[in-house]
Amino acid sequence: MGSNNAKKLLPIVTDDQKLEVSLENGNAVIKLSTWSNDLGWCGQKTLPVDIEMLDDLHRAITAARSAVNRKASQATSDKSKVLGFPQFN
Repeated sequence: MGSNNAKKLLPIVTDDQKLEVSLENGNAVIKLSTWSNDLGWCGQKTLPVDIEMLDDLHRAITAARSAVNRKASQATSDKSKVLGFPQFN
């Protein structure tokens, strides 16, 4: 894939991982890199996605995020339903 017509979007960066999205030659390209103290950013995976699939990818990511948020909310809710054992002095 040529980089001369690539349009890079803002990367998502944590302490040890970086996720970059760019538009290249009719594809959205997702690149995952990890940080190595000796080498810097090292490419791990590159995934070209057809532009026509971006809406479906967005829906899948949104569904996954909703499921994670729902599970976290339920876990918090379940903890709040637990009554503590009474303490007698």
